Amino acid sequence: MDRQSPRSGFALLELLVSVMVLSVLTVLTVRLIHFTSQAYYTFPDQYTRIKSESILTGEKRDYEDETEMDYPPIRFSEYGNINQARTISFPKGQSFTGIILELGPGALVFRD
Repeated sequence: MDRQSPRSGFALLELLVSVMVLSVLTVLTVRLIHFTSQAYYTFPDQYTRIKSESILTGEKRDYEDETEMDYPPIRFSEYGNINQARTISFPKGQSFTGIILELGPGALVFRD
């Protein structure tokens, strides 16, 4: 019966080490992509919260930029309406994606 030599392929330990290295690299890559687009996903929640607070309290509110995007504040009336339509761009990988704030009730339109 022919027996294989001990160096004729990967050993189990070598296979586990290579899978571990690939897993770490994958996790790091996914996290870097996640952090660049996190503001795109958190903006609608914060926007809706401030809009709801202005409606509930009947007071004018400002949405201040909580990220490093440096866009001017969004002003809500006591009815939750905004007075200036605009498009806010967010980085998404190598390109940009945007959220359009419509005039009046301030509906959000997502653009890819």
